[in-house]
Amino acid sequence: MQRLSLVRLAVAPIMVAAVLLVASPAQAAAPDPAPAEPTSTAWTATTSDAAAKAGLALAVDKDTGQWRIQQATESGITPTYPVSYCYGNFTNPRMLGSSTLEFGGAQTCDYARDWPHRIVVELQSTCSDIWCVIFQDEGSIDSQWRTARVANAFGGLGCENSDRRKYRLSTDVYARGIYIGNVLSTTEPILRCSM
Repeated sequence: MQRLSLVRLAVAPIMVAAVLLVASPAQAAAPDPAPAEPTSTAWTATTSDAAAKAGLALAVDKDTGQWRIQQATESGITPTYPVSYCYGNFTNPRMLGSSTLEFGGAQTCDYARDWPHRIVVELQSTCSDIWCVIFQDEGSIDSQWRTARVANAFGGLGCENSDRRKYRLSTDVYARGIYIGNVLSTTEPILRCSM
């Protein structure tokens, strides 16, 4: 009886190994699903001290990423009317062909009291892995000071090779001749481009 138990113990690992060997070719034949490229979507805005002293704040819509300059809140109460009629949008980094990365933004100030206004859009990149969180500056586009309704800052940078990099935009916002604050896009597309 004891000898039979020893035989069963010896045969059990062999049976398990046989089952695994039979199952592995079928699993190997099935292609692995392509890993999803990690992207997150959110935007943050910070207001400068100069804007706060002027009673202005930089706000960003969490769903669309559109920023706007508005009256600073007091005691947590948001005013129902804007002090400024300035708003802006990003053009997220994207490839044009195989060797040009396009990015930028635009700001519209509907009233002359908000002029001159300006935006400076900075392109930043890091490696494509999920643990890559330190971004470096790659280049910027400046709309220059505008005394007109729209300040555009669009352009492109050439890619040296096809390494995959993660990109984001950081935009400095100006209106009424002062620095209002910064809007950071954390929509981080991974593109086959490195500077």
